[in-house]
Amino acid sequence: MKKLMFFVFVLFAATITVNASNSSNNKEVIGEWKYDAPNAPYGYNAGTIVIEEKEGKLTGHTKMEDGYKIDLKDVTYEEGVLKFGLYVDYSYVTLKVTVEGETMKGVVNSPDGEMPITAKKVK
Repeated sequence: MKKLMFFVFVLFAATITVNASNSSNNKEVIGEWKYDAPNAPYGYNAGTIVIEEKEGKLTGHTKMEDGYKIDLKDVTYEEGVLKFGLYVDYSYVTLKVTVEGETMKGVVNSPDGEMPITAKKVK
């Protein structure tokens, strides 16, 4: 019985530690990022990416310069790499960017091929 109680306690403590470390890492990407994707179609080539944390999970949206918003899907951030997807004109597009301080740099994968993207954190 004591071994079982000890095992449950260790498992509980490990879960809390993992969740706390993931949450603290998320703080690096939470916020508003002004992006530039020069090879993307006009209207989608610049705007803002907003990353938020709700109930311990990352979420967010993009906001185009004309004010149009698109919700982000499957947002993950691990070891300095942010990944997410979104639907653009009925096509699913994925992004994979490396976060270094207050800048992001990576690629957008779309039906038209890969396109570079950069972003800077808005203060």
